[in-house]
Amino acid sequence: MLDFDYPQHYAGLVREINWSITLPQTWCRFFEESGVLPSLPNDMRRSQRRAVRTFGLLRIDGTIPAISRSKALIGIYTKDFSKNAIGLISPIQLYPGERLRLILPTCWLSLEVIRCRRHNSTCYEVGAQLLHHHEPDEAAFAD
Repeated sequence: MLDFDYPQHYAGLVREINWSITLPQTWCRFFEESGVLPSLPNDMRRSQRRAVRTFGLLRIDGTIPAISRSKALIGIYTKDFSKNAIGLISPIQLYPGERLRLILPTCWLSLEVIRCRRHNSTCYEVGAQLLHHHEPDEAAFAD
């Protein structure tokens, strides 16, 4: 559709979403951090990471057989990006192999969960592999 306004539709959904993430107290400066992240000793990453902290909308497109999931959008925070992966903060536990659709202000991404670490009952740190980068269009919001 030519009259579809992706940024406006995204902003409306972000305002309506239930943000249920509770960040750990030690992360009080989470949204202030940005830029290139330093490498750690014995870090086997292939690409440099960059901290990018923003809001996003997540839909689970494919899950493992033992888990049933809703198609409802979930509010998440982005943590960091690299050439082939993304770190995000989710209010629910995600499992390796699950397929995700991450809708951001300027694009949407197809991802596969690689790892998930629990910080508290509504804060899970998720590492996901980038499968595909999509231009902003209404397909991002389709079921």
